[in-house]
Amino acid sequence: MNTVMKPKFLLLLAIPLCLIPLAAWKPNVPIPGLKPNAETMRSSLMTAVKTDNTEEAKRLIKLGADANSRTSANGWSALHYAVRNGNVEVVQLLLEAGADPNYSGTMEGQTGKVLSVRPLQIGQAAADLLTQVPPDSIEGTLRQGGLDDPALVKSMEDPKAADRYQKVVEALTLVTNES
Repeated sequence: MNTVMKPKFLLLLAIPLCLIPLAAWKPNVPIPGLKPNAETMRSSLMTAVKTDNTEEAKRLIKLGADANSRTSANGWSALHYAVRNGNVEVVQLLLEAGADPNYSGTMEGQTGKVLSVRPLQIGQAAADLLTQVPPDSIEGTLRQGGLDDPALVKSMEDPKAADRYQKVVEALTLVTNES
């Protein structure tokens, strides 16, 4: 690049960079009025549900995220993770948005002969675990079974967990019986 071109090039580069702060641009923040693509919505909904972020899950569903979002073609759906976390509010939100309570999927990352499970089976297993294992042994029992996800451990250790999981099972039983 010759010395005459260099100042012009730098000026052309500097103009857009100066406009970014004026526009209050922030990376990874949706632009108002611009709808994210389906893959971004799917991925964002799965992350919100897995991490038990109820408000973000609500926002994404309102934006049109697919209530049947999955981790992979045969993986767990958003409903599976909401049930696993005992999040009654998100379970009901997903069901109202058309999530399939009868979908059987295998948990992300599992290989070999893995059982496919329906969300209701997960809810029933969690409710059973809470009635059979003392509260101070929940985390150890989950870790022993390879279920050391922080959102799950937090959910299961909550003193109101048994009630929440029972409500999840009731909501799923009602919808499953209707279909």
